[in-house]
Amino acid sequence: MKNPAQVLQKKPKEGSEKKDEDYIKYGFSWCGDETAPRPQCIICGDQLSNESMIPSKLKRHLYSSRPSCANKDKQYFKRCLEQNKKQKEFMKSVVTVSEKALEASYHVAKLIARQKKPHTVGETLIKPACMEIIRLTLGPNEVKEVNKVSLSADTVKRRIHEGSGHSTVT
Repeated sequence: MKNPAQVLQKKPKEGSEKKDEDYIKYGFSWCGDETAPRPQCIICGDQLSNESMIPSKLKRHLYSSRPSCANKDKQYFKRCLEQNKKQKEFMKSVVTVSEKALEASYHVAKLIARQKKPHTVGETLIKPACMEIIRLTLGPNEVKEVNKVSLSADTVKRRIHEGSGHSTVT
């Protein structure tokens, strides 16, 4: 008979690595936060309920949704999982660069408006000057980042209009 202290003690759970190893052979991994992880198919990205984390249900998903992958080995799914992680990181970096380029475009449009210069100055003078400065000081690869900043006359006009609260058209 167990004493009350032994009954209340929880058994240590198997490590998450063991869980991953068990489910990756069916093409599944975990996603979401650590407090409430959700099973996710590595191939199609479908998220299942935690109740579905039974080998028979995982196999059924794999055979019905992706029959071409049903006979793949564990290494195949590991490669797919790594590829998915790399793709997520790449997309995060692309979005961050795009947000920075958008922010820079707004700042330059604001400067153009403050100086009361023609909207075309962004694409005819400012952007080429910035690209030349970056090329000479940092190198040609960094010029690609500056080139992502949109400074066309229409874009500058739109940014100024958006920044003015739509009270006047410039």
